[in-house]
Amino acid sequence: ILTETASARLASPIKIEFEKMRVDASDNYDPQKTSTNFPKPWQGGDWTLRDITNYMTTSSFTLLKHASENREAWLKRFYAIGKEATRPRKRDELWGFKIELDSKETTDLLAILQRGGVEIEKSALDKKVNVKKDSYEVIEFPVLIRLAQPYGNFAKSLLENQKYPEIKDEKGNPIPPYDVTAHTLSLLYGVNVTPLYKPQKSFGEYLSPSAYTSLTKAVKAVGLYKSSVPSMDEGWTRWFLENDFPREYKYSSLTDKQLKSADGLTEKGVIIFPDQSPNQILNGYPKGAMPDEYTGGIGAEGVANLRKFVEAGGTLVFLNRASNFAIEQFKLPVKDVTRGLNKKDFYIPGSILRTELDTAHPIAKGMPKESIAWFEDSPAFEIQTDPLALTSNFKIIARYPSNPKDILLSGWALGAEKLAGKAALVEFTFGKGKIVLFGFRPQYRGQSLATFPLLFNAIGN
Repeated sequence: ILTETASARLASPIKIEFEKMRVDASDNYDPQKTSTNFPKPWQGGDWTLRDITNYMTTSSFTLLKHASENREAWLKRFYAIGKEATRPRKRDELWGFKIELDSKETTDLLAILQRGGVEIEKSALDKKVNVKKDSYEVIEFPVLIRLAQPYGNFAKSLLENQKYPEIKDEKGNPIPPYDVTAHTLSLLYGVNVTPLYKPQKSFGEYLSPSAYTSLTKAVKAVGLYKSSVPSMDEGWTRWFLENDFPREYKYSSLTDKQLKSADGLTEKGVIIFPDQSPNQILNGYPKGAMPDEYTGGIGAEGVANLRKFVEAGGTLVFLNRASNFAIEQFKLPVKDVTRGLNKKDFYIPGSILRTELDTAHPIAKGMPKESIAWFEDSPAFEIQTDPLALTSNFKIIARYPSNPKDILLSGWALGAEKLAGKAALVEFTFGKGKIVLFGFRPQYRGQSLATFPLLFNAIGN
C-alpha cells in the first residue's frame, strides 16, 4: 500500500485554487477528476501541515481498523499464500536458482536475500571451488534457492529480469510507468544466476561470511561536490564513499563557495559531480529564494577554477545529468542524443540496460566484456569530432549494443533504438588532466555493485 501526501512550504501554509491544480496529461494523472489515484479530489484552498498529518493519521488508523475488523480473513489469506508458496513444483516448472560463490558481490546479494527470510542451501551435486579472498583461499560450494519456501517468490522477484507490461490508453498510446521498472539485484550486483527446472539435492544451510574489500590502489584525496540545492544522488554518493570506499582514502565535500574561491582544490586529485541538472550546478537557487550565501551555484568563477584544476592534472568525474554540465562548460566535442526528445518517442523511467566495455581501458580494468547501466533520466553520448583526425582526445569505455533488441535487460524502455551504438561512458583528455562522463549512475542507491568498479577505477586511474 502506497500513500503520498502533498507537502506545504515546509511547515508554512500554501494556498492553491482548484482550477490551478496541475494536470499532467503525459502521465494520466488529473487531480481535478475522480479516479483510482484521486478517489476524492481535493477542492483547493489552504493547505497546511495540519492537513498533512490529518491525511496520514487517517489513512494509518483506517488501515489498522480494517485489519482489526477483518483479521480472520487476513489470516486465512496469509495462510493460503504460504500454502501456495511452499507447494512442490510441477514438472518443467521453475524449481529454483543456482548461484556460484565466486565474488564479494555474491555474498552481499545472498545476505540481502537472507535478511528477507529466504532459505539458502549448499548444492550437493556440484564440485567445490576455490575462492580467493584477500591473501587466502576458502573452499565454497554453489548455493541453491528453491522456490518452494515461504519467501521463495521474494527471491524470484529479485533474481529474475523484469519485463514491464505494455499498457495502452483508450487511444492506443503506451501508458508510461509511474516509477522505476527494474529491481533485478543479480544484474545490479553483477552476479550470474542459473534458473533450475529440475529438483536438486542439497546439504546444510548457507551462512553468509563477512564482506571484504579488494580495492587497494592508492588515490589522491577526493572531493565530492555538494550543491546548495539538495541532490538525492549527492547523498547516495556520499554514502557510497563512506561505506564502500576504503577508509584510508580521504574524501570531503566541496561547496559552491569553495569552488568559487578555489579553496582546497589544490589538495584534491579527483572531484566528483553527482547526478544534478546543469542549471542547478551553475546557477543554484535564484537570488531571493534563499539567504544570499546559498544562492548562485558555482557560477563562472567556479567553472574557471575547475578548468584550471583539470588543466593542471586533476580528474573531474561527472555522473548522469551532471555530464551535460561538463559538455556545456568545457565545450567537449560530444552530444547528448537524448536531449530534447519527446517522452512519447523516448522514455526509460529507471531500467537496467546492457553495455559493452572496452576492458583494455584502465577504467574498465577487471570488468567483464558486458556489464549494465542503471538508466534513469540519463544522457547517451555521440562524439562530434573529425573522423579523419589522426589523434583524438577521447576514449569510449562503454557503449550500448548496436542492435536495439539487445539493449534492455530488465524493466521498460520506449525508443531504445535511439541508444543503439551510442556511448555510455567516455573519458576526455583535457590539458594535463581528465574529464570522465558517466551516462548513468554507477553507484545507484548503493545497489549497483556491478558498476562500482567503474567508479573506483575512474577515481584511482
